[in-house]
Amino acid sequence: MDHSIFISYSSADKAAADQICAALESAGTGCWIAPRDIPAGADYPAAILEGVKQARATVVIVTPAAVASPHILSEVGHAFSAKKPIIPFRLSAADLPPDFDYFLSMSQWLDARDGCTPANLARLQDALSHIGAARGHAISGSKKWWIAGAVVILLALIGVVYWKRPAPVVTAPAAEAVKTPPPAPLETKAPQPWVNPRDGLTYVWIPPGTFTMGCSAGDTECNPDEAPAHPVEIATGFWMVQTEVTMAAYQRVLGRIKFRTEEANLPVVDVSWQDAKTYCAAAGGRVPTEAEWEYAARGGIAAAWYGVPAKIAWYEGNSGGVRHEVGKLQPNAYGLYDMLGNASEWVLDRYYNKYDLEAPATGKVDEPLAGNASALTRGGYWESEAQGIRVSRRTPMENSERGPMAGIRCVIDRK
Repeated sequence: MDHSIFISYSSADKAAADQICAALESAGTGCWIAPRDIPAGADYPAAILEGVKQARATVVIVTPAAVASPHILSEVGHAFSAKKPIIPFRLSAADLPPDFDYFLSMSQWLDARDGCTPANLARLQDALSHIGAARGHAISGSKKWWIAGAVVILLALIGVVYWKRPAPVVTAPAAEAVKTPPPAPLETKAPQPWVNPRDGLTYVWIPPGTFTMGCSAGDTECNPDEAPAHPVEIATGFWMVQTEVTMAAYQRVLGRIKFRTEEANLPVVDVSWQDAKTYCAAAGGRVPTEAEWEYAARGGIAAAWYGVPAKIAWYEGNSGGVRHEVGKLQPNAYGLYDMLGNASEWVLDRYYNKYDLEAPATGKVDEPLAGNASALTRGGYWESEAQGIRVSRRTPMENSERGPMAGIRCVIDRK
C-alpha cells in the first residue's frame, strides 16, 4: 500500500492520528505517519519532509496542541509550498496563529469536534476520494465490497460538515452530504509571489507571527552571543526576496559590477553593510532587521536548521569551496532559498554580544552608524562548517567591511 496521505499531528493527539490512519488504510487509502514510517536510523526531520513531499495530500489534525507546535507548522508549511492539498481535520476549537492561518487560508475544513466517529472518518475518506479524482488518482480503495460498505456508512453521517471560514459551522443531513459535491475553494487567496520590476527577482510573503529568537532548544553548539533565547513578535508581515540577490540583479539595479555570463545567478558578495542598504533602497525595499531575518529563516522551525543541512544549504560539506547559483536546493516553509549557507546576509541591526530584550526587534532598530560600531551577517556561507550555518548563528563584521562572503537579501513592506 502506498503512502498517499501524510498525517500531520501533535504527539498529544497520537491516539486520534492512529485511529484516522487505521480507518483510512482499512478503506484502501495508505497513510504516511510518524514514527511508523520513518526507517530505522533515518534522519527524523528529513524523513518527515520526504513523507510530505511524496504524499498526494496532507491531513492535519487541528487541536490546541497542534497549532502550538512549530513542528506541525513546519509540516503544513512544506505541504503548502509543495502545493499539496491540505485537509484540516478539526477535533476541537483552536484559535489559529497567523502562520497557521496563512497556510490554511485556502483549505476546506472538516469539522469533527465530536471526535473520530465512523461518520467523521467516512466523511474524511470521501473528501480524500474527491481530491484523488481531481488529480487523476484513485486514492480510495478499489475493492467493490468496500465501496458498497462506504455507501452504508455515508448514509449514516451526522454532525460533520465542511465549513468555510468565516462562515459559521452548519450541520447538514447525511443524505444531502452524499449528494452534495465538495465545497468550492475559499475565495480568499494567500498573497502570491511576485516579481519586482526593479531588480527582476521574486518576492514572497512572510506573514506576521511570533517565534523564539536566539539559541535553538537542544542546540549544544550555541555561542554566548546567541543568548538569551527570547520570544519576539513580528507584528506586521512583509515581502522578502526569495533568493539571495544575484550578480545580475545587483548590476541591473546599481550597475557597479561586471561578471561572466555563467556567473549571473551567483549570489553577489564582497559588499558592505552600506552597499546592502543602498541596493535594497534602490530596489524599493530595505535590509531586514535581525529579528525579521531569523523569523523568516526559521519558517516556523524551532531547531538549529530548518532541514537537513546538505539539502538546504551550500556549506563546507557540499559546496566544493565555491558559491553556487541561487535557488538550487530545498526552500524553507516560506519558500525562501539559501537562507543558510551560500552567501551570508547583512541585517540592519548593530551587533552586541548579547541580546537586549528591551530593544525593538522591528521598525527603528539600533544601526551600526558609529565609527566603532559593528554590523553583522547571518546564515553562514559556502565554506562554513555545519555549526556555522545554524539559524541562530551571528557573525559580527565591521560596518564598512566588504566581506568576501557577505551578500544581500532585501525586504519590501508593501507590494
